[in-house]
Amino acid sequence: MSPKLNELLVRRYVEDVWNAGNLELVDELLDPNHIRHDPILSDDVIGTESIKAQIKSLRTGLPDLNFDVKIYPAADGIHVTRQWILTGTHQGKWMGIKPTGNHITNTGMAISRIANGTIAEEWIQRDEIGLRKQIGQA
Repeated sequence: MSPKLNELLVRRYVEDVWNAGNLELVDELLDPNHIRHDPILSDDVIGTESIKAQIKSLRTGLPDLNFDVKIYPAADGIHVTRQWILTGTHQGKWMGIKPTGNHITNTGMAISRIANGTIAEEWIQRDEIGLRKQIGQA
């Protein structure tokens, strides 16, 4: 795919799946064996059902979540980097933590690898300490 099509794929994933909660699109946009490397978790998240569970968990904890993203497709035609600011209100149980009612603002980035018109793999980094402080865990 072209860098522009890769950018559109990743934008759709963020806006329609993460922000809007349209989990039906996960199977269309992600490779069935998708791998998400996320340092907040002890193991990689593998497969679309695991990704759906992660999205549900985050949307339960922050039901008004919004990722404001800047997307940078790589010239190699395979990778897309996105930088984000996540905002939301901690209104539900999340990561085993009872709702605090705190407004959350968190920054991070991800690199996605595109293969066969889907997102095959992602590497995630975020301000974990800042996030935990905002929900009273640090």
